[in-house]
Amino acid sequence: MKTLTRVSIAVFALLLVPISLFAQRTITVSGAGSVSAKPDYAIVTLMLTSQNNTAQTVFAQSDENSSRLMKSLGDAGVSPEDIEQRSFALNPTYDYSSGGGAPPKLVGYHMMATYQVKVRNLKSLPVVLDAGTQAGANNISIEGYDVSNKEKLKNEAVKKAIEDAREEAGRLAREMGGSLGEIISVSDSESAGGAQAMGFGREEEERRGPAAINPQEIKKKVELKVTFSVK
Repeated sequence: MKTLTRVSIAVFALLLVPISLFAQRTITVSGAGSVSAKPDYAIVTLMLTSQNNTAQTVFAQSDENSSRLMKSLGDAGVSPEDIEQRSFALNPTYDYSSGGGAPPKLVGYHMMATYQVKVRNLKSLPVVLDAGTQAGANNISIEGYDVSNKEKLKNEAVKKAIEDAREEAGRLAREMGGSLGEIISVSDSESAGGAQAMGFGREEEERRGPAAINPQEIKKKVELKVTFSVK
């Protein structure tokens, strides 16, 4: 009976200990990491227009223009897999000159087809632009530059961000009189708290060079919030 009483008293005393003493101590810090690389491809957008008095004729004309564009770009060294038709729009054309309240007269159709081209050889970019113009493209724009191993660069930036966070968290843990433990969670640096899988985070991309049209460097930057346990 006395043994049972002692156990009861011990359990009761344990219940009186603040729960916070059993809570795991953690530290949450922000970390940033960045890597740079030279761009190795460009994205170019070209627009072809066709106009005629019937939709059937416009579609046939558009097909001819598309075939001419594909051949011209192919001659410039672009692979067919790197040419993608992104959109097209067919709009009717009306004549409003009748006046007198008469309804406008349909006089034809105007089609705009947009193509996106991936130029993997940056040295040939001017040649590709010339090829697009010679094929009839009347609107050409360079959408941007990038690197083929984007995910690899991002993963490297994530590792650097975690190491940056680990260094700061270690300093804080020592000030708390403890030592840094394992990673509890990794989340977006701007997130309200939802954890994410490692490898994600707020990502920024910077292009540096003598001019934006010809960047010499692309910088990938990742910012994370990392929570560590404290021993």
